[in-house]
Amino acid sequence: MKIGILVTREEHKRHLIGITKAALKRGHSVGIFLMDRAVMLIKEKEVTGLKDLSGVMTFALCDLNLKQAGLSEMDVPEGIICGSQYNNAVMNHESDRVIIL
Repeated sequence: MKIGILVTREEHKRHLIGITKAALKRGHSVGIFLMDRAVMLIKEKEVTGLKDLSGVMTFALCDLNLKQAGLSEMDVPEGIICGSQYNNAVMNHESDRVIIL
C-alpha cells in the first residue's frame, strides 16, 4: 500500500517521522508533501533524512509556501522536490491512503 502524508504545520514533525517509519516497517511505501508552515521542516535533518529511507517514493514541498516563509530553493536539500500543488495532487492520486497533519 502507498501512503501519502500531507503536512501543513511544522509542529507535526514527530508525527511525520513516526508515521513514516511505522509505515515503512510494515512494508508500505510513502510519499510526503510539505505545505504552508510545514515547509519550515526542511531545516530539520531528522525530517529531510526521511527522503533517504528505502520506501519513501517521493518527498516534495510547495515552492510558493517556501517563498512565503522567507526561504529559497537553495535551502531545500538535494532529493526533495521543490514543486507545486501539482505534486500534492499527484501524491494524492497515486496513494491508496492519505494522512493529513
